[in-house]
Amino acid sequence: MAVMQDKSDKSAAAISGPDTVLRFPDVNVQVALHNASPVAEALGTILSDWVPEQDISLDPETRHASVIGMTGLYAARSSYLDETIHGLGVAGAACAVIADLAEDYFSIRPGWLALHCAAFRFNDRLIAMTGPSRAGKSTLAARMTLEDDVLVFCDDVLPLSTDGNAVGLGIAPRLRLPLPKTCTQAFREHVARHSGPHDDRYVYLCAPTVAPHGTSAPLSVLLILDRRDAAPAHLHAVAEDEALHFLLTQNMSDLQTPEAAFARLTDLLAGMTCLRLVYSDLEEAVALILNAFGSAAPVAADVEIGPVSQPMTADLLPAANMSADLCWSRNPDVVIQTKGDSAFLWLPGKTMIWHMNTLARAVWGLLEIPGTARDIGQLLAEQFPHTGEAVLIRDVTSLLQALSADGLVEQQISE
Repeated sequence: MAVMQDKSDKSAAAISGPDTVLRFPDVNVQVALHNASPVAEALGTILSDWVPEQDISLDPETRHASVIGMTGLYAARSSYLDETIHGLGVAGAACAVIADLAEDYFSIRPGWLALHCAAFRFNDRLIAMTGPSRAGKSTLAARMTLEDDVLVFCDDVLPLSTDGNAVGLGIAPRLRLPLPKTCTQAFREHVARHSGPHDDRYVYLCAPTVAPHGTSAPLSVLLILDRRDAAPAHLHAVAEDEALHFLLTQNMSDLQTPEAAFARLTDLLAGMTCLRLVYSDLEEAVALILNAFGSAAPVAADVEIGPVSQPMTADLLPAANMSADLCWSRNPDVVIQTKGDSAFLWLPGKTMIWHMNTLARAVWGLLEIPGTARDIGQLLAEQFPHTGEAVLIRDVTSLLQALSADGLVEQQISE
């Protein structure tokens, strides 16, 4: 179903007043429903113990989210949206409200982390699963709802308070459809039993193993998911700098300054077990997780931990559209912090944090003396003889272009 945005919003503006106004605990946003009682019913199904009260009217001093029913579909608008979203089904409209509730939850809690991950509690340990897009976070979270001794905190965003405790918002996992062909019959039957609001793309899995709203626990384990086309499920060690990089990139809250973010997430990592989970089969991954973390030990003695492994995919910089013969120098205001083989760079007053791998760190080191991408590439060819000089010059040019865009390096103009 197509979802369209329309700045004019004439039909929504014509609605005189809401049928129902809901106020959920722990947030300051009011939810106004106009001819949208099925959406209220859907929210009651999706949210575990996050029960709203009915308000008599809208408070002009409060942020609002509205859902308007029109000819079998719904429009959603919010103070967090620039435009009204039209053409939503019941599940889509409920999803828009839930997004507003989550947005407001963080907006009134400065200093909290919003970690983009799935998380569940097992054997009195809270385990977060993060990774790149399509790594399988939501599918694994949904599959974990099948386990009676697991409590699923989230499949998308995990709040972490300033004291380090994670909080479940009580939102059922949203599972992408269709289910993978390799799913077991037991999981398919579980999904069928606990299917909540859905459309042709997603279904909310409203199982009793979803943590009620407000359930809290300290974060104990971080699993970086690495889903591959064909690989046995296996755990690998994770370098400290890689784990920190993932936390920095997966945190969606505003920690005001890079210094604060770096310090906060470094402290968080100090008390956690961090591992990479390489897998292709869903059931193999679940069995390995339950075995690995089902004992009193940090990791069960019979589970092999492989060495640090490189992910299948890496972030690639855009191709350079500038000359390799431009001369560059470091911005003297740049702050640098090192972890393992990596460096993290930022500018005071800016929010961007750069994670530099071994090659990028070598380039930064050579920029102690101003130089061109061609000069640096030729020097690096001596240190990386298995990589062609032309490839290194191309990659260094792309890196310098990206660093320049963020103000970390400055072009030297010949007089």
